[in-house]
Amino acid sequence: MGVDSFSNPEETMRDNVFAVIMAGGRGTRFWPLSTARMPKQFLDLTGEGTMLQITARRFHGLCSPDRIMVVTGVRHGETVRKQMPCLRSENLLLEPMGRNTAPCIGWAANVLRERGRGSDFMIVVPSDHVIDDTAGFTKTMEIALSAAEDGSLVTVGIPPDRPATGYGYLHVGAWKAGEPCPVHAFREKPDKDTAGKYLAGREYLWNAGMFVWRVDSILEAFSEHLPGLYRSILELGPVNPPDPDVYGNLESISIDYGIMEKAGDVKTVPALFGWNDIGDWPSARKCGVQRGRVLSFDSSDCTVWNPGKLTVLLGVEGISVVETDGVTLVMSDSHAQELRRVVACLEESDSDSDLV
Repeated sequence: MGVDSFSNPEETMRDNVFAVIMAGGRGTRFWPLSTARMPKQFLDLTGEGTMLQITARRFHGLCSPDRIMVVTGVRHGETVRKQMPCLRSENLLLEPMGRNTAPCIGWAANVLRERGRGSDFMIVVPSDHVIDDTAGFTKTMEIALSAAEDGSLVTVGIPPDRPATGYGYLHVGAWKAGEPCPVHAFREKPDKDTAGKYLAGREYLWNAGMFVWRVDSILEAFSEHLPGLYRSILELGPVNPPDPDVYGNLESISIDYGIMEKAGDVKTVPALFGWNDIGDWPSARKCGVQRGRVLSFDSSDCTVWNPGKLTVLLGVEGISVVETDGVTLVMSDSHAQELRRVVACLEESDSDSDLV
């Protein structure tokens, strides 16, 4: 089920809101299921549709299907077309190669401005997040849209429920769910002790990488804080996909580093919904991502993806067992972040490179 599942495409909250879904990335921490040919955003992990389809469906009530844009790699264009057949062709932006989030977002913003949409709003989201409350998501974005009307750059903060070390944090001071507040500082992924202090102090939110702003506001921020990249984006022209040589020379930088940490008027809206970035196999466990029959004896906190087969767990804790064609992964939670090393090693192997 995808963007076509909107029951009434004409019913929309505003006629000046565009959803920009970032569907690039490799998902290397979700290997071996996620590969370069079919990254996790195009996989059906929950039985409710692919992650991209679910993300698009979430915008029902915020914007109509003809105002949904997807930015993805050129090699995945056909996959997006198949999964979202009602996506307007001009709303599928194809990157010749990934250059991080700032070029992706800046290009999408400039495309909208060139279409005469400079005063409209963008809601920018990744394609691979799990959100448990669509109504809460809609309400949060409505609040963020109102907060962005004065030209502010708005991000969505996630109230933390554990001392996570895999996320960046927003230092906001006192906050209440659903009430916009200023961002005092962006903090890098902390160590465990620092994350514990952030959680205990109740002045920090997780940085979810979801943004709301006016098109002209974010382009003005590009002009001020990333002037070289801004000029290069203007030179891309109307060609889609852009010339690989031109796009490949764009500065590779994240929107957080390049814009958000430098901008003066940044707000956040503490989310009114539960959230998981499902970035690795242990996090997938919390979302019920599991396939195959499992018999567990004296075992706990394990993830199994072994479709059509029986997996027996005996006396183990905190591991993931993932079976795909040609690969079996058995991994402890403590090594989940090191899957990138495995993928990099296999990519360099002549005999195993096709597995990643």
